[in-house]
Amino acid sequence: MMVATHGWRGGDPKNMLIVPTETVIRVAAADDLTVFVTAGGRLYVGQYNGQDRGTLQQVELGSRCVRDAAVYKGQVVFVTDAGEVFTQDLEKKEVHPLPVLEPKKTCTHGQEEKGRRVRVRSVAAGSDHVLFLSNQDEIWVQGRGPALGLFTNKIENEITNPARVDFFKGRRVMQVEAGAYFTVALVEALPPVHHDPSLESDHLPDFDSYVRSCEQCRQETGDRVLFEDIDEFDKCPLGLLVRKDAFTDGRSDLLSPAPSRSSRNSVFHEDGESSDYAPDELDPTSGEVSCDGTTLNTPVEQRTGIELKEMSRVHKQSEGSDFEVVDCNDETEIGKEVSDRKLSSSGTSSLFINADAARQFISRQLSWMTATSIEQGELLADERVNNKYHIDSATELIKENVASAANSAASLVATGVRTVSDKVGQLSRHFSSSEVADGELHDLSPDSDPFILESSSQTLKPKMSKSETFNTSTGSLPRKLSEEHSRKKTHTRTASGGLSFPKLGRDGLLALDKDPKQVEKNSGIIVDGGRHILNTEVWAWGSANKGQLGLGDLSHRSTPTSVATLNHMGVTKVVCGSHHSAALTIDGEVFVWGENFSSHSGGTQTNDVANNQSPNKSSTTAKVEPTVGTPQRLELPEGALVRDLASGDNFLIIISVDGLVYYVGKLREEEKTAVEQIPVGDAAMRCRSVLCQCDSVVCTSDEMHPQVITFLQEEMKYLNLLKFVAQHVVKPFQQVTELTVRGKTSVTPYRDKVSATNDKNCPNGKLYARMEESNQLHQTKQVLLDSYLDVTHAVASSISDMLDDQASDVTAVIPIIRQVEEYKSIYQKYMNIVCDALAISGLTLSSKEAITVIEKCPPVLSSLVPESKKKTNSEYFAHLILRPLQHVHEYADFLMKMKQDSETYYSPFTLDKIKIAHAHWKQLSNAAHKSQVEAESTKAYWETCSPKIMEALANPTRRILRDSRTNPINVHNAGRFSSHSFVLFTDILVHIQYSNFSTYSLSTMWVEPVPNTSNIQNGIHITLPEETLTLACPTSSDKSQWIYALQEGIKRSVMSKGDSGMQVMPRAPPLIRSASHTFTKNAQYKDATYNGQWFCGKLHGEGTMAWPDGRRYEGQFRQGVYQGLGRLEVPSAGGVTVYEGMWKNGKLEGKGIIRYANKDVYIGYLRESQPHGHGELKKGRFSSQAASVYTGEWSNGTKHGYGVLDEIAQGEKYLGMWQNNNRHGPGMVVTMNGVYYEGNFYQNKLTGYGLMMFEDKTYYEGELGAGGTFAGRGTLRYPSGDSIEGTFSGSWEDGIKINGMLHKGIAPPDEENIPKSFGKFSVSASQKWECILQECRDKLGISSGPEMNTSKIWDNLATQLEAEKQLASRQGGTVEFLDGIDRIPELKEELDYQHFMDIHTYLGRAFGCRLHPLGQLLLSLVDAFRATYGGVVAHPRLLPYAVQEVHSFTSRLFEIVRVLFPNLPGENENLLLESENEDEEDIVVTPAYVIHPWLLPHLYSPLSTLYVLYHQPKDEEYWQRLLKWNKQPDTALMTFLGVDVKFWLPEGTSLIESSRTIGTVKDQHFTEAIETLQMLSTSFSPRDKLNLIHRTFQQVSKAVMTKLGSNYLWSMDDLFPVFQYVVVRSRIQHLGAEIQLIDDLLDPHMQHGELGIMFTTLRACYYQIQNEKVSHML
Repeated sequence: MMVATHGWRGGDPKNMLIVPTETVIRVAAADDLTVFVTAGGRLYVGQYNGQDRGTLQQVELGSRCVRDAAVYKGQVVFVTDAGEVFTQDLEKKEVHPLPVLEPKKTCTHGQEEKGRRVRVRSVAAGSDHVLFLSNQDEIWVQGRGPALGLFTNKIENEITNPARVDFFKGRRVMQVEAGAYFTVALVEALPPVHHDPSLESDHLPDFDSYVRSCEQCRQETGDRVLFEDIDEFDKCPLGLLVRKDAFTDGRSDLLSPAPSRSSRNSVFHEDGESSDYAPDELDPTSGEVSCDGTTLNTPVEQRTGIELKEMSRVHKQSEGSDFEVVDCNDETEIGKEVSDRKLSSSGTSSLFINADAARQFISRQLSWMTATSIEQGELLADERVNNKYHIDSATELIKENVASAANSAASLVATGVRTVSDKVGQLSRHFSSSEVADGELHDLSPDSDPFILESSSQTLKPKMSKSETFNTSTGSLPRKLSEEHSRKKTHTRTASGGLSFPKLGRDGLLALDKDPKQVEKNSGIIVDGGRHILNTEVWAWGSANKGQLGLGDLSHRSTPTSVATLNHMGVTKVVCGSHHSAALTIDGEVFVWGENFSSHSGGTQTNDVANNQSPNKSSTTAKVEPTVGTPQRLELPEGALVRDLASGDNFLIIISVDGLVYYVGKLREEEKTAVEQIPVGDAAMRCRSVLCQCDSVVCTSDEMHPQVITFLQEEMKYLNLLKFVAQHVVKPFQQVTELTVRGKTSVTPYRDKVSATNDKNCPNGKLYARMEESNQLHQTKQVLLDSYLDVTHAVASSISDMLDDQASDVTAVIPIIRQVEEYKSIYQKYMNIVCDALAISGLTLSSKEAITVIEKCPPVLSSLVPESKKKTNSEYFAHLILRPLQHVHEYADFLMKMKQDSETYYSPFTLDKIKIAHAHWKQLSNAAHKSQVEAESTKAYWETCSPKIMEALANPTRRILRDSRTNPINVHNAGRFSSHSFVLFTDILVHIQYSNFSTYSLSTMWVEPVPNTSNIQNGIHITLPEETLTLACPTSSDKSQWIYALQEGIKRSVMSKGDSGMQVMPRAPPLIRSASHTFTKNAQYKDATYNGQWFCGKLHGEGTMAWPDGRRYEGQFRQGVYQGLGRLEVPSAGGVTVYEGMWKNGKLEGKGIIRYANKDVYIGYLRESQPHGHGELKKGRFSSQAASVYTGEWSNGTKHGYGVLDEIAQGEKYLGMWQNNNRHGPGMVVTMNGVYYEGNFYQNKLTGYGLMMFEDKTYYEGELGAGGTFAGRGTLRYPSGDSIEGTFSGSWEDGIKINGMLHKGIAPPDEENIPKSFGKFSVSASQKWECILQECRDKLGISSGPEMNTSKIWDNLATQLEAEKQLASRQGGTVEFLDGIDRIPELKEELDYQHFMDIHTYLGRAFGCRLHPLGQLLLSLVDAFRATYGGVVAHPRLLPYAVQEVHSFTSRLFEIVRVLFPNLPGENENLLLESENEDEEDIVVTPAYVIHPWLLPHLYSPLSTLYVLYHQPKDEEYWQRLLKWNKQPDTALMTFLGVDVKFWLPEGTSLIESSRTIGTVKDQHFTEAIETLQMLSTSFSPRDKLNLIHRTFQQVSKAVMTKLGSNYLWSMDDLFPVFQYVVVRSRIQHLGAEIQLIDDLLDPHMQHGELGIMFTTLRACYYQIQNEKVSHML
């Protein structure tokens, strides 16, 4: 794309300027000097004399990148991209920094903090002032005069250091421009504020008194980052200043510190620091006085944090208002406290406003407004509902209170006096200088100006007339909101100085398969962007002697005042000349005010916005009228719309949308001021942007596609209409509707008239009157109006996007092509809403309510409506509301024209994108037409049906599709005198019988034709959830039409409404669908509501069933019953019982969970919703007396089979058989007291012969009773060998009564004292947990017969894995990585080494996967083992049983593995597999080798605990000796153990010599062997432990051979002492338990050979250490 830059001076492009070759983004000028800032960050200065083009020179700034510049008093002020400000003297060429610093702060604790540097993004300068706009959207000023906005009119008070304009604190200032002696700012309006009293607090954080370096400040705020939004207590509700010296002892000037006399000749302070100063008195003629008549003298910045917090505490929320007021009641506690402080101050006045003085002042100032206010009382009442939006100025608030109260001023004082914070700001721009007489303010401008018009017929009045004051819309109040900081949007300055708002990018916005959520999110961004664009305000302050403030008078303003007529007009740019201003709106209009400008040719009319000039009115004249004081629309030839504008000192340069350039001003002295087109560039180029200052103009031009220009022009006109309707119709109507609902206003006379008319013409007239008040209709109206505003905002965002876009591809510039799905979604939402309103006559009712609004609208409204529609005010409103639907058709037509012209203008790729966009908009256009027709038909039906049906069925989203009154259909075999009629809507089918009717949801309806038979002709069969219908039509044609209509209704009901995509409807409704239904006839589900999937009238798929009594099922259904994964909740008096798991035919089957109402939990297998199979029941809590855990077998809800009951509270564990919830059969009991007994149980009681063993190794054999008591004959044997034989009764804890004989033992004492009957009454290991293994066999399909098909078992395994995967995904968990176990491995007939390693790898993955049946089996066995032998009741007597179970687990698991891999050897066979690789060891395949690596790591914890308890006495003896021996040094220990000195004595040294050098050294020999042996306790399987012992011997041999040579051969006499030394230094605490574990679980074939010898050596070392005398040591 070619881009050209043109520069000239004044209005003649032939008077050319020398401009840089780069793109110019900013122009600043003064007299014969012009400064250029380029896009590359370079700064150029041009000097011009007369008509000469002058010279251009680049300013050397080093690495600085310039972003903005201005010329101020002979100096260039420029801003870098880092936010720093510099100045350059044009004569001396010196560059100096200009720091913009925040003021110093002092906290309440006395700590000071220097002001932080403020980063600046733009700068503007006038004659006596310079403005800076910071990155935080704050205005900083320097200079003198009222244009600073610092509450003063004094000229001599110059601000030499930049000071912040705190008026806009908390506001988003988007642009600020400077005239000669005034300032204009573009500010974003504040959103509606809803006060939350719950957020109020007396402890208000105060940023201005918060110092980061103060420790106490950080503690008080919790180190939170505080916003700089302290309330300012400086203005009263009338814009007058309040005294600020109530809490200070001294007085200071409100201005920033004045410079010292020595620095007054300098424009800027180079150091940027504020200096001390003496306070100056305010000019008494400036009009800046407080409400009590005293002058203002103390700024908020000089108050302490405590004072500001105290002032904040007196804020109270005004009832019925969003504003805060000052509580002026001196009798309150706070008032007394403040009064005391006031009296203690040195002669200062009160902070609070003098109510009497304020009341007198208000009465005096508003006496002339009373009449007008009373006349417009009705309108004011209508406007009062807008309290939820911020009141924009005091004019609004004052009129409101005057109209609503008879005694005007008193009521205003009571409710209108606001708090003196910046949440209120200036409430009136009309009274800030009202005390000053006309002409008293000194003219700050030069005496003469070359741009004075010849005509001066209109004389400006310093004060507004009554009508002007009333009709002028008001400005916004600056409120301080903490959320405003988080709400800020990034905005940047464009090349022409305007504002660029946030918008969507181009990436991926044309994708056909875009996620609907992303489309919705993008649509919200578009609407939100347009809302920010339209929600702007223009504020002005400074000199007003020529009307340049746009406020309608000549009164100067020292504080920012809203130019109310431009509020919410979508102003995107403001420019200033010497004595005039102009504003550009988003829809291409230009408003001008100040000297020389008027929008009407041949007249002197006032503001066209207030008088509602037609926005689309065009004019071919181009005459500009004299000076005006309010903004007026500037008309261009042929109604041209504007894309950019800039201002010189006394002229405007305007760029139209089609790229033409217009000059507004005088081309020559003898001519009148006019609007003329000036030629710039050639015909092929069109100007896009313009920059201007003084008389220097720079314009940028490039190529623009004509279709883009056409579309942009039409969109601007369209937005102009939408904006006009939104401002004058929609928003006022929202207020009227809200007042109607609240009952605060009445339109009863009109409604009575309407109701009477409806009664005559419409059977449902009264019902419509009732519907008017319905909440449903009210919500429809509100949503409709909000949606209309969304469309308006979207169009504004579209125009802003096009104006900023520089793309060469036309499809990338036009938003309805580039962002087609987003804009289509916005319009589709509006289409649905407006048709909903139309269907229930909501639009008509809304029109009737809006008549009062329409009547008050300006006459120009009639020009917006075609002549054919001009009948009633209601039709006006309806036409305007439906206007966006018409624009959808215009979009489609525009894209059609582009598509038809594609061969001439567009490439194939561009044409494809145009075709896609056209398809979208054409679809929406057709849908809009169809929806509107259906809505009209539905409206007509509601007007003619019975009121009962309408009241029950009328719904905004419901549309009529077919009526049996016009398309006959009847019930098959209906009676002769019966009456049946059917009405088909988009969601229901209504069956009407006389005065009664029934409804059937289409979402749960299945339709099929019935073949013609002798019994039925042209029949239709309808399937419903609880019944069926058979209907008959008169003809086959009617049958086809009804079937088609029913199918279409079902599809529309099932498919999601409002889909923004181009989804194609299926030809037939889906058989499987999701819907909701409440059962009324089904016995099983009566009164229950189901929400989920259906299949042909049956519950099928995922769904939720809920009963009114609290029952609830959520899960899967199949053919109308629970089937699959689900959860059932059944409430009861004690709580809720939850059944969760796999369901089959309505019953819980397989593995599941039951959570009982009493908090008991069952986890395991179930059948018919009862525990059946293996499961675990947890009862009570651990701390309760009834806490217990049962793990074992169940049968039909009762404990039956082998199980373990852990009575946690009683400290007792039962291991044995159960029957019908009772202990029945062989079993054993262990207690925490160390008692163990076993025997036969009958009906929960221990009876007959049994065995009881005690902790001291004593045991009893004989008859036992319930609870482990002695109950008959028996024998009690002691470890000493003594025994008592006789009759026993009682218990071991409470005492035993014995009648028998004592036998003294002859044999030596038996330390173990284990009876031969031990284990006789226990359950064998092969019978335990058989239910768990049977579940696995059933899953794999393993039968008990001799013949098993391995291939079928593998198929079952693959099926089971897939089912588990689906179940895991339904439960929402993470599906485990199967890592190949879902594939059937290759099976070989003969087993070799490599094939076995593949099997070994597969088994490792299978046992480690929770989805694999082997992994589930292993976890279940491990849980059962831990429940049996773990916990607090771990008893050493249980060790033999635990070892037996480990062997049993190994055997039975290996049996299942052999079914999968038949080539594995049998259980009692050992198969040697030799590896071809010499580095790999040979393998002996045994069940232990296959199973132990995966089983023992899970069982090791409880198993090792039993071994430790069992060997605890012997290990304590061993450990006692080990601790003593390890205190000795190596020499002493090895000498004691008999280690030969050749293994450790250094060569060439004697024993005596070595004792001197290494006599105290410990743990320095055989360290590698010691570290290896210490790993014995970290390994799990016996094989791994033996390998560690083998490695230990290898490390010992390696150390010896290093010293004695590799040919050294061991002898057992040398090896044993060395290995014993290694064992001692290894310090293995439970070595005896480790040795016993190896011995019990080691394969028999490994007990011989080299490994067996090494293991025997280790055991010998243990026994040697254990049996050594304790005192036997050196």
